[in-house]
Amino acid sequence: MRIYNKEGWVNWPDIVAETKAFCMVVGARGTGKTYGLMRYLLESGKRFLYVRRLKTQLDACGKPDGNPFKRINTDLGTLILPYKSGSGIRFHPSEANENGKYIPVGDPVALGVALSTFATVRGADYSDIDYIVFDEAIAMIGEKPINNEFTAFLNFYETVNRNREILGNPPVKCFLLGNANKLGNPYFLGWGFMRIALNMIRGNQMVFRTQDKTRIMIMLLNSPISAQKRETVLYQNGSSDFMSMALDNAFRTDETDIRSRNLQEYNHVVSIGDIGIYTHKSTRDIYVSRTISKDNYYDDFGIKLTMFRHDYQILKIKYLAQRIQFEDYESELIFREYLEIN
Repeated sequence: MRIYNKEGWVNWPDIVAETKAFCMVVGARGTGKTYGLMRYLLESGKRFLYVRRLKTQLDACGKPDGNPFKRINTDLGTLILPYKSGSGIRFHPSEANENGKYIPVGDPVALGVALSTFATVRGADYSDIDYIVFDEAIAMIGEKPINNEFTAFLNFYETVNRNREILGNPPVKCFLLGNANKLGNPYFLGWGFMRIALNMIRGNQMVFRTQDKTRIMIMLLNSPISAQKRETVLYQNGSSDFMSMALDNAFRTDETDIRSRNLQEYNHVVSIGDIGIYTHKSTRDIYVSRTISKDNYYDDFGIKLTMFRHDYQILKIKYLAQRIQFEDYESELIFREYLEIN
């Protein structure tokens, strides 16, 4: 599978063909993730769901300036416009009527929905949808969270996919597209991709497949387009943090006290999900480890996660005061996600 085509853009024909169910593509801005995939599906005659995290983001796509087909219309000479449909959007080929008003023609080429409100959609039939384009799936720092977002996403996918595999049909192909905003995001957490993503960045590895090949993660490293963008005005004069996120695919991180410690010197306080939290027997220092105990254990979803955040909110204060130590960087990222520390 070639990740970039000869012009340096994301090579979507190869990636789509290789994807069995889920494909997460993470990279710098402007490398051809969303535009390239939508154009490829449109030119291939594939109808798809266009997904945004929040309803406000989807609503912006229903306006002329926010239309995700705007650049495609310019390049291909098409006129695909958004039309509000309940809580969602239908993207239709359009033409002007005798009064000069644009009206939809034929079937929509895509349907727009928001993950945050998808659960309120009842009785919709997506049996003719075989592709999902989840745009900007990784939230920006400070962006509004969605409660139990990964679970909401899985429920959304189940609704669209339904019983296709039971009936002998291939699953819906879902492409989650994201910029390098936040390594501790719900999708990396839910699929256990955080450590893998770190190792991929450090080892200059662009493709990871799970053993059953149902999930692919692609890190758009060494992008030829990013190399060209370094010479543009914004990146020559922008901050190093912005360049790192936008061009180098480096997720925002903070240096913390990270090293392995002997747990025999610590008492277990609480465990949640994939981490255990301990205090030192003499110094009372707090230590977060990947070793968990089922004694005083919280699930990392639903009401149990809410209870943990309420019962142990003091941990957030101690973290911000830099009074917590971690076994490894992944432990810190998981800890931050559980306590909603951005």
